[in-house]
Amino acid sequence: MVSTLPHILLALLAAAPADEPAPALPPGPPTPGPTRGTSIIAAGQPFDVGRTVVLWNDDQGFDAYHVRCIDQTGGCCDFDSPRFGTRKGFTKRTLENLQAIVSQFVLHFDGCVNSRSCFKSMHNRTRPGGGTGCGLSAHFMIDTDGTIYQTLDLAERAYHAEQENSISIGVEICNRGRYNPDEMHKLPPEWRTRPRKVVIINGAKYDAYDFRPEQYESIVAVTRTLLRIFPKMKPEVPEKNGEVIMDTLEDPLSFHGIVGHLHVDLDKQKWDPGALDWKRILRALQGFVFPVQIRAFTEVPRTRDDLLAARKAAFYMSEERATGFFPLAPGRLWHSGVHLRVRTGSPVVAPTRGRLVAARRGERNGSSTSFVLIRHEVEVEGQVIVFFSLLAHLDLPAFGADNPVPWMQALMQPDRAAARASLDKGTVTLLDERVETGDLLGHVGHVARGPEQGTELHFEIFTVDKLPAGLDRGFRYLNASTDGPIARRAGLVTLLDKNNDGQVDEAELAAVFHGPDPTKRQALRRVVIRHRHEWGDRTTLQEFLGLRELSAVPEADRRKLYVIAIAPYLFWNDTLAEHAGLPKDQIVYSYNPLTFLLTLAAHATKVDIPWPREILTDAGLEPRRLSLVPVLDWTKPPSTLPAELKLPPLIGKDLGPKRRDQIPLIELAPTDHR
Repeated sequence: MVSTLPHILLALLAAAPADEPAPALPPGPPTPGPTRGTSIIAAGQPFDVGRTVVLWNDDQGFDAYHVRCIDQTGGCCDFDSPRFGTRKGFTKRTLENLQAIVSQFVLHFDGCVNSRSCFKSMHNRTRPGGGTGCGLSAHFMIDTDGTIYQTLDLAERAYHAEQENSISIGVEICNRGRYNPDEMHKLPPEWRTRPRKVVIINGAKYDAYDFRPEQYESIVAVTRTLLRIFPKMKPEVPEKNGEVIMDTLEDPLSFHGIVGHLHVDLDKQKWDPGALDWKRILRALQGFVFPVQIRAFTEVPRTRDDLLAARKAAFYMSEERATGFFPLAPGRLWHSGVHLRVRTGSPVVAPTRGRLVAARRGERNGSSTSFVLIRHEVEVEGQVIVFFSLLAHLDLPAFGADNPVPWMQALMQPDRAAARASLDKGTVTLLDERVETGDLLGHVGHVARGPEQGTELHFEIFTVDKLPAGLDRGFRYLNASTDGPIARRAGLVTLLDKNNDGQVDEAELAAVFHGPDPTKRQALRRVVIRHRHEWGDRTTLQEFLGLRELSAVPEADRRKLYVIAIAPYLFWNDTLAEHAGLPKDQIVYSYNPLTFLLTLAAHATKVDIPWPREILTDAGLEPRRLSLVPVLDWTKPPSTLPAELKLPPLIGKDLGPKRRDQIPLIELAPTDHR
């Protein structure tokens, strides 16, 4: 055994418990199912993480199923020895059995400078703690460039975290750990500029290297996927009074969530993952994200300055077009969401964790009618709030091995054939699929809905009840529950009606959102409309044809307007209402979704962001006949179509993995002990 092999790993004290001996020889590695190169494997099933993954059976992978050392002989390397064991209670090799056992994700730093060196150090070392076996293991390694290496199926009990091994998944994140200027000449050049910070762990102070952005992206991606796979694992880290605990837990086995090796090492000798930014992980798991990237923002920020910058960018993105505004469309039709214009095929992600309760995949006259509906239940300032997010005009891929959308992958199981068939038919499909913050839901599709044309995401948020007192600060409620599909609130219409004819057309909407006076659009950004949702089946053709506001419009145009603006997008019926916990009268509180996310993020972080004074009222409007102008906005094609949006590449994209022979083998002294 080469004495300079790091470790990380006494990081991986891992001798099998006496009551659960490891097999004399491991069984042959299971054959993973189809993978796109971004999937991890649990009990033989692939789960997409959206980042580059190299599996153990890939020719460039690292295979912990090998029973002999890698490029080394002597000592324990001269006999066969399994590097993994069997989880306690894992009697059947099924995903369901595995889900009943796994409840922890343990994060380590590896003390190395790349994952190739890490794997050799794990695989070839004498097992610590008096064990007679050879080698340690972790399910994952994350290299400096963000590449994720999986060395074992998650069904195996890797040897990485002492008594936690049976209930945990382990990851070794490439990081040298402790800063040592005397070894700088041995390290790759990037370590000279890598950020560092001082951390205190179990009372000891360390000058430690931080992790790279690419690594944080992969840590979060893997964690989100594990939370989706394992329901017993919670999106939590050890905390007390809002601060992350940086000491060993008294009872590590009782915590079900994300921990560091420092939290579970009962000897209090381990300090990995060192300088990891735990709150950055928590923000990604517990916070809010924008459903599409908005300039440099993917997460909704948690500081005042960044929140204000994100608010400015988000409102510009949703209001720079000519239509698709909240809360009205041309002709005074309700429009419960905003449109976010991004490049064709851009990913659409879940704004926070929840249950995907309904979906549809369809297209009508060149316009996507695809959507997902998510029920969210989150705690903010000690109060639990329930809200729904609707993301529409999606591009949802066909079912198949290359489908990257996690909730659709779940439907590819043999017993989900009915749900697949329903989606393939274009009908509203009732579901109950867990989604985590930032999970891929689909991609941005195309809308051709009257004046609304182009590659856009329709994004809306609504609640059944008002927000609790305190959390509703900054919002102004308007009761329009009796209005039907066309707005009759005088205060709202007057705010938008430039020529005082009682109508609202496309030009008047654009004038408010693009004009020099911000007062009106700021009021619209924070208004909450209590109304009957315009895409519920209570909005029937017969009701629409009989609206007094449309009495001057020829019936053919009324029918055409209904067919263009409403009929293709109807999704809400009594069956859905009962399934999702929604009211059958279809009356909800609709919010500008960007204001909603920004406000909740501000409350969650106790940041105060200013909002303008109130100028809207609940006053009713005596119904007037609509002129033909706003109806023609819908029944005639727009004079110009929006150009394809050209944006820079998305941030955070990782590169393809290197060949193993391109990764230098650098063996250094361990840094993971006190």
